[in-house]
Amino acid sequence: MHRFAFIATVMTGLAASAVAAAPPRSGADVQLAQAKPAEPTMIWCLDPAGPTVLRKWPHDCHDRIVSDAEAKQVQDDLIRKRARAMRGHKPMFEGKQLVATGSGFVVSAAGHMLTNNHVIEGCAGVSVTPAVAEEAIIATVVAAEPSLDLALLKASSPLPTVGKFRDSVLPPASDIAVVGYPLHGRVVIKPIFVEGIVDAEGRSASPDRFVLSIDIRHGNSGGPVLDRSGNIVGVVVAKVDTPAVFARTGQVVRDIGIAIRPTVALDFLRQNGIAPVMTRSGDDLADDKLFDYARQIVGQVGCWK
Repeated sequence: MHRFAFIATVMTGLAASAVAAAPPRSGADVQLAQAKPAEPTMIWCLDPAGPTVLRKWPHDCHDRIVSDAEAKQVQDDLIRKRARAMRGHKPMFEGKQLVATGSGFVVSAAGHMLTNNHVIEGCAGVSVTPAVAEEAIIATVVAAEPSLDLALLKASSPLPTVGKFRDSVLPPASDIAVVGYPLHGRVVIKPIFVEGIVDAEGRSASPDRFVLSIDIRHGNSGGPVLDRSGNIVGVVVAKVDTPAVFARTGQVVRDIGIAIRPTVALDFLRQNGIAPVMTRSGDDLADDKLFDYARQIVGQVGCWK
């Protein structure tokens, strides 16, 4: 069966119990997910100043190309270094520990960030780690709406770049990208970029949510859905629960995500005193340019208990 027809068949029989929120977790390789299967393949590029490694196209690596084994060693050394540094400092919230993480993005120059309610619900303290800073700062919860699964945070320091919302509806089958901190089995210390499309039939998971054909994982919750110009067109909120769908329909469904519609997010922000930045759709950006832009507005949201 054609993929889009298959998705349509499954979505028509999808009950609310078959949609699982993507709960905030930490863990993943430091990488820019490979989105282009065509040659040339992406490589690990070592930045000796960090030292850090990033997935890049060969022509974009101006330092040294390293093997998978060497890249893993650099990543492991960096994680151990940060762990030692954390042990030597006073906890961000006295008597609390970081128990889970999700994603979020900047919506005001004053330091407001938008995320999911389920990312911060029940937390004794909340932190945000902007991708461009890589150091956690304390955040307060300004507003939260469980029925929408949205929450507005305010970082204790201003953030440099504000995300821009697309001022028009993104048509079905449009290319999109998600940037956040998904679980891949290891500690996440860098945002990860993944490409996908809006469901070709424009189907909804509910009146407030729409369907994506993309690899959404635990930890992506609260991250932005971007069009190819870098404009925000939704907020990641959940993924389809593969076992539940199989139990209900007998079909195996993978790489189907759910996002909150931009109109819902915009109304929530305005109701809480935030004037969202709106912009028209522009020219498509190359993957590396789109990822570089997204890094300016995304951050990891930490839940402390």
